[in-house]
Amino acid sequence: MLDEKERKLAEFSPSASITKSLNEDKSAIALIPSSEIITNKKLFISKKTGISFEGTISNSYIYYSSEGKKVKELKVYGDISTLEIIFSKILFKELYASEIEISISTEIANLKNGNFILCGDENFINAGFKNGISFAEEMVDLISAPFVNYVFASYNKDSLAEFADELYGKFSGVDLFDVYLPEEFPAESKEFIRSNISKIFYQLDDQDIEGINQLTRLPYYHGLINEIIEVKFV
Repeated sequence: MLDEKERKLAEFSPSASITKSLNEDKSAIALIPSSEIITNKKLFISKKTGISFEGTISNSYIYYSSEGKKVKELKVYGDISTLEIIFSKILFKELYASEIEISISTEIANLKNGNFILCGDENFINAGFKNGISFAEEMVDLISAPFVNYVFASYNKDSLAEFADELYGKFSGVDLFDVYLPEEFPAESKEFIRSNISKIFYQLDDQDIEGINQLTRLPYYHGLINEIIEVKFV
């Protein structure tokens, strides 16, 4: 969706380090996990564009061992961020009355015979998503609103507003079915993504804004932060 000039300026980083880079270059615009709003209250957030998931398609999937959902320990692996750490604890407490301990795994082999959350492309490289539960779907059940996984953010209000307006227009009337997918994805993963591409939303509406507000309030209700965050939407 970006033009040639914008593509040359674009940089790709792991989800966990994007906000740190944004704090070092306050003129930049970044697509960040929505959980980063909680600890970066001075950021302006676009109310027009982001990435919102609905249904079985998700950036992250939960995988259970034979023990079922009454678990005490949960590993996370992949392109993880504060979002999976914070909201998995809340999710398991709210839906399953489980107080979980979370550990970060550095090797995918360490995930066997346990309960874990896998983030990013790893879910699709071996079509493992078929054995997992959509993290997005669970979050929608939890907050009763769309799950906005990523938001556009910047310390520069005017630049963010201009960029979001331009990007919003590019999404209008665009058929995203013919989406680029990595070659290493097997056919069943590609077909699953193409069949569910309509459940990924890039243009945000009032329901998505409510979803973002719900996400930023949850940590307060669970005693993880001391005050309710007022999101600075532009």
